[in-house]
Amino acid sequence: MARQTFADPNDSNVLCARKTARHGDMIDVFLSASVPLPERDRVFFDTADVLAIREAVKALVEVVLPQGRITFGGHPAITPLLSLFVKEANLPRDRVTIFQTAFFGKKIPSEVQEFLDVHITPARQDLDTSLAEMRSEMIKSRPFHAMVIIGGMEGVFKELSIFERENPDALVLPIASTGAAAEIVYANGHYDKELANDLTYASLFRRRLLQV
Repeated sequence: MARQTFADPNDSNVLCARKTARHGDMIDVFLSASVPLPERDRVFFDTADVLAIREAVKALVEVVLPQGRITFGGHPAITPLLSLFVKEANLPRDRVTIFQTAFFGKKIPSEVQEFLDVHITPARQDLDTSLAEMRSEMIKSRPFHAMVIIGGMEGVFKELSIFERENPDALVLPIASTGAAAEIVYANGHYDKELANDLTYASLFRRRLLQV
């Protein structure tokens, strides 16, 4: 059974160095990811590479969890993937931190219960307000060394804005080859070409997240 708590938005945040995400023995990675839906803005759905999204999530889990932690917002298409990949590689479930808003109620993916560190933020008057509070508390919950963007929709831009404000010196890796919001963030920033061209995601994450 997952340990469900309410996030503390007042936790302190520590700045970390750019260029290398590694700091000490543990790495904290914030994952912003989703599989775009056709009924939402087509700019995300039309460029999304679902297979690449799956493979990038798998590689991130296998590279980070043996020596770090992944925090993310429990998207219904991503949560089952994390659950599957954690079980397949026999990795520690307590190194995945999931945030969800109570606004979704019974729509929260059942796989959330397979993880040990789950934070449910309160439901507010509408979905947008509930998600805004969840995102803020999630990104303020601990100091992060890096943000990894895989696929995604408009929520990625909101999370990136908060992340860069709270972690101005942290590494940001929009994996443009997965398409969707990640591709847009990449196109509008100054990032290494390997984020668009390198499809060997495990090697990419080892170089960018683990090397000192």
